Amino acid sequence: MLTARTLSSLAPAALALVALAAGASCSKEAEEPPPNTGTTLAEARSDLPRDLAPTVAPADYAALHAGNAAFAFDLYGELAAADANFFCSPASVSVALAMTWAGAKGTTESEMAQALGFTLPQTSLHAAFDKLLLDLDTRNVATHTTDEGPKNVRLSFTNAAWAQTGYPFTPSYLDTLAVNYGAGVKLLDFLTDAAGATVTINDWVAAQTENKITDLIPPGLLSPLTRLVLTNTLYFYGSWKKAFDADFTTDDAFHAPAGDVTVPTLHGELDTPYAEGDGWQLASLPYDGDALVMTIVLPAAGRFDEIRTAIDPAWLAAADAAAVEHPTTVSLPKFRFTWGTESLKPALQALGMVDAFDSAAADFTGMEPTGELFVGDVLHKAFVGVDESGTEAAAATAVAVFGGGVPDRDLSADRPFVFLIRDLATGTILFVGQVVDPTAT
Repeated sequence: MLTARTLSSLAPAALALVALAAGASCSKEAEEPPPNTGTTLAEARSDLPRDLAPTVAPADYAALHAGNAAFAFDLYGELAAADANFFCSPASVSVALAMTWAGAKGTTESEMAQALGFTLPQTSLHAAFDKLLLDLDTRNVATHTTDEGPKNVRLSFTNAAWAQTGYPFTPSYLDTLAVNYGAGVKLLDFLTDAAGATVTINDWVAAQTENKITDLIPPGLLSPLTRLVLTNTLYFYGSWKKAFDADFTTDDAFHAPAGDVTVPTLHGELDTPYAEGDGWQLASLPYDGDALVMTIVLPAAGRFDEIRTAIDPAWLAAADAAAVEHPTTVSLPKFRFTWGTESLKPALQALGMVDAFDSAAADFTGMEPTGELFVGDVLHKAFVGVDESGTEAAAATAVAVFGGGVPDRDLSADRPFVFLIRDLATGTILFVGQVVDPTAT
C-alpha cells in the first residue's frame, strides 16, 4: 500500500540493497532526515504504520530465537580464525537479511531461510522480528547515579530505506518494511548522483554511530544502477553492574599465539554466574539492569580452537544450566578493535545461501517485478571497546543486490577467549567475538 506518491516504472538493470547496523548514541526515528544534508528528502512509502504490538505465538517467538542463535554460531564458525581477533553482530546480519528475505521467492527464499535459521513463514517471521526489536528496545536503562558514578544501558535498532526516485518496488514489500521494521523510504537520485547519495547515507550512519562507523559504503559501490539502500542501525553501550576499579588495573601478560604481550588488565571481585567443564571456564558479567550480560568462555591453555569450535546453542544452554551465582575473581584485558569490512558471501554460501548470489537463479520478485535481481555481496564491519566502566559496540552490515565474599573462583582471561553480548530474556546473541591478542587494533 503506497501513499499518493506513486513509483513510476523504470527498466532496472540492477539494484543495490544495503542493510546497515551500527552504533549510535541514542535512539533515532527511522523517518528522521539525514543530518548535515540541509534538506528534507521526499518519501515514497507504505501508508501502513509500524505495528507496535505484534501478535506472535510463543512457539513462533521461541522458533525465531532458536534459529537466530543457531545462525549466530554457524556464522562465527565460518568467519573466525583461531589466530586472529574477531567480532561481529549476528543480530545485525539477521535483521539485514530478514529485510532482504522479505523480497525473496522460490528456491532463493528457501535457501536463505535454511542458511539464516528462519523456520517460520514470511508473515510470522517478520512479525516475530518486529516483536524482538520492540522487546530489545525495553532493555534501555536511563542514566542514573550510583556509588560508582553515573550508569546506563543503551540498546536501540533503527531502520530506514533510501530508494531511487521512480523505481517500482512491490507495494507488499514496502508494507513489510513499514509494518515490521518501521522503515520509511526516502527518495534519492542514484542515477545522476550516486556519489552524493553515498555521502548522504554515510553521513547519516556516522551521525548515528558517533563516528564509530565512517565511510561504511565505499566509493563506487553505489552507481546509477542502484535502486535501494536499506539501513538498520544498532547501538549498544552498557555500564557494568559492578564497575572495575581503575586503581586495580595493571599491565599484565596475555598469552597470545604469537607470543606474550603486555596489556592493561581489569581486576575485580564479582558475584556472577560461573561454570566450568572439561577444558573451559565460563562467567557472565552483568550490565546495569541485569537484562544484558557479557558471557566469557575461557578455554584452557592449548585448547582454544577445540573449545571455540564446540560452542553452539546446545553447548551454551548446558553451560548456562550448570552456572551458579558465585563470588569470582575476574581478570579481563582492556581491548578495543574493529573487525572488517569483510565479505560474508563465502560464509553464507557455505551455509546454503547459494541461489541468491546467482544472477541466473536468484528470485527476488517479492521485492520488484522484473526478476532480474541477485545479491552481489554481503559486507560486515564491527567495533567493540571494553574498559573499567563498561562496553561499547557497533556493527554494520551491507547487502548489495544487483540485476541481471573472598572469592574461591578465579577466571583470568590471560589467554585467547570467546565472548558474547546477550539478552537474557530472549537469548538473542547481539554480538559474538574472540580476543586472541588484546593489543591488536
